[in-house]
Amino acid sequence: MITSARAEVTPGVLAELSSRPPLTLRQVRARPGTVGLCLVGTAAGPLDGDELRLTVDVADDARAELVAAGASIAQGGASRMATSVRLGAGARLDADPGPLIVSAGARVDVDLSIDVEPTSTLVWRELVVLGRTGEPPGRATLRWDVTRGGLPVLRQHVDLADPALAGWHGSTAGCRVLVSELRIGPDVDARTVVHSPTAVTQRLADGATLTTVLAASAAAAELLRSSWEAAGR
Repeated sequence: MITSARAEVTPGVLAELSSRPPLTLRQVRARPGTVGLCLVGTAAGPLDGDELRLTVDVADDARAELVAAGASIAQGGASRMATSVRLGAGARLDADPGPLIVSAGARVDVDLSIDVEPTSTLVWRELVVLGRTGEPPGRATLRWDVTRGGLPVLRQHVDLADPALAGWHGSTAGCRVLVSELRIGPDVDARTVVHSPTAVTQRLADGATLTTVLAASAAAAELLRSSWEAAGR
């Protein structure tokens, strides 16, 4: 099943919103001047054969937040999740679209395409969990394609579908949780900082960083992130 959801945000206004299960978008309360969006799980998915497409378009000088009411759970075979984000000049988007749990026996290909302007500000957080508690890991590939002002900032492909690669200590360090956080904007302090053996913030370019955390659980990843933020790193 192919399912699409789309949101278009102009300054202070949700100009367009369309979606259908299992990829359902709802408008929610947010800070003044900011349009709040929430992904709500209204059906199981992605399931075998599903292709879920999410498009978020934030116009010049508009502000938006994207959150999720819960996790997405990939089950039962091969599926694809594709997200396309565009930010206009002076726009801002803070996005945490929720965890993706890849169950044993499932494979999901995740594609994220982001296009921003030099004056845009973006925070995008991705959390992938390989397997539910007590079960073998599912398989996933994670592809990011990020451009700013038409120029490439990040092109990354993480292959967690090949058991040999996923199980290699140099790839996942034996962890089943991978957190990635991209920050882009004129005010971003772009420095490379090693927080721990399994957590690092990398400078991608001026005003752009990518933080990657490997952990045994989502709670452990959040604890690690909170500790270095409290330390001002």
